[in-house]
Amino acid sequence: MPKSPEVERIPSDLEALLDRFFDVSRQDLEQMRNALRARDFETLVRLGHTARGTGSGYGFKGMGRIGHEIEQAALKRDSDALKTHVDTLGHYLDTVQVELDG
Repeated sequence: MPKSPEVERIPSDLEALLDRFFDVSRQDLEQMRNALRARDFETLVRLGHTARGTGSGYGFKGMGRIGHEIEQAALKRDSDALKTHVDTLGHYLDTVQVELDG
């Protein structure tokens, strides 16, 4: 897990959407944790895919990368890797620094 927070440059026209983005992302993270406990790999594939697409779409490259890792680990049914990636996503959401671009 990275020690220093990632800095993401986000288009300034998305600033009004960031609170909602983080709220929904944290809800998805909690669903991931529940799915991991239940060994519900299908839900983890879907939520990882969503994190990848949504994160990338908003300019959160780190979240997109972690979402991809979650999706791939879920497809392989690799619980250990999933726990690591889900924890990494939690750390990322707690520490990411946003710089507005434009």
